[in-house]
Amino acid sequence: MFSKNILQVCLSPSWGGLEMVAYETAMDLHANGFHCHTLAASNSPLAQRLKQKNIPVTEISGSSKHLLENIRVFRQVLQSQKIQIILAQHLRELLLIRLSLLRRCDHSVQLIGFSHTFLNVSKKDFYHRWLYQRVDLLIALTERHQQNLIENIAIAVDKLTIIPNSVDTEQFNPSKRSAVLRKSFDPTEKSLLIGLVGRLDKAKGQSTLIKAGALLAKNPLQPFKIILVGEETVSEPGILQELKSLVKTLYLQDHVVFTGYRSDIAELMASMDIVVMASDAETFGRVNIEAMAAGAVLVATEAGGVMDIVENFKTGLLFQPRDENELFHRLEYLMEHPRMREVLVQAALEVVAVKFAKSVVQKKFWGTFGAGEFASSAEVRPSAVVSLAQDVSCEVTLS
Repeated sequence: MFSKNILQVCLSPSWGGLEMVAYETAMDLHANGFHCHTLAASNSPLAQRLKQKNIPVTEISGSSKHLLENIRVFRQVLQSQKIQIILAQHLRELLLIRLSLLRRCDHSVQLIGFSHTFLNVSKKDFYHRWLYQRVDLLIALTERHQQNLIENIAIAVDKLTIIPNSVDTEQFNPSKRSAVLRKSFDPTEKSLLIGLVGRLDKAKGQSTLIKAGALLAKNPLQPFKIILVGEETVSEPGILQELKSLVKTLYLQDHVVFTGYRSDIAELMASMDIVVMASDAETFGRVNIEAMAAGAVLVATEAGGVMDIVENFKTGLLFQPRDENELFHRLEYLMEHPRMREVLVQAALEVVAVKFAKSVVQKKFWGTFGAGEFASSAEVRPSAVVSLAQDVSCEVTLS
């Protein structure tokens, strides 16, 4: 079996999507026989969890005040672990990596970076040119994302590649549909269930869906329930109360359900008739392919990389961000055309199987550094490493 010594770098002190990906990556690489060492922030949740699982981790300070000491430790790990590949989970960490590799002029260590967001500023000054000069491969999520990087980052085009987020189709699939779950939201079992899965945040569009629901309720073609799944963003307390006040103002108490945090997302999605992704913008939005794989009709905002995932009126429906009127018309159309819902679901399932299934993306990821034997091995279970390019909240600014 193909194997290389890999150093994963993730110095975030937090615990969220990015850190969870780093944790899962280390776990899966270890489980599949790879030699994976993680460089993590001291006393961070990531470091603590890896140590609990006896997964190799070295802790360093995430502060720039300790840059020289961090470089020393980084170089020590490179040498002692005979590292061949570095996975940079956060582009802010390129400075530390670049400085630590200065004495390795032969490029024997391959550096792979992951971009998670669109850039809105140019990074083509001398400093950033120097940083990206050492990157061997930079992974984007979609065609539009790659074009955005070409326009804003000083890196050769042949060093860019596209590897999308993936979805585990064994976990997310129509067979997870639950009559019990559906009845818990609608005891009459007559309502169309319209869900939005994501943290409660102004940028995630819950208010847009609620306002569209108010338009639907004026002359409903059939009973419906709006299921809002997720918790408040920690840094923005109060949004839950704002949304509940909006529901009350629009007299939608009988139509809207707030579930809070749920761990049964795959079952929830499969049990919904329609999933709405109403974010102002998403570089990718993994919830899109999860909904498609689960067998729900996807209605998503026409923004960012979403347009590289959803083909309007073929694999889902698109609407303009924050446009409750257009969202209302999309939902009304789906109420009027149940057969179209079936067509969209089937087409979406086919696209997921070809482009976004974890096994498919896995082969593409390992192929980026010649891991052909690993990619084709029937013994390899789906690995979380293919989800490295998750749609997580992280900045690409390096200053």
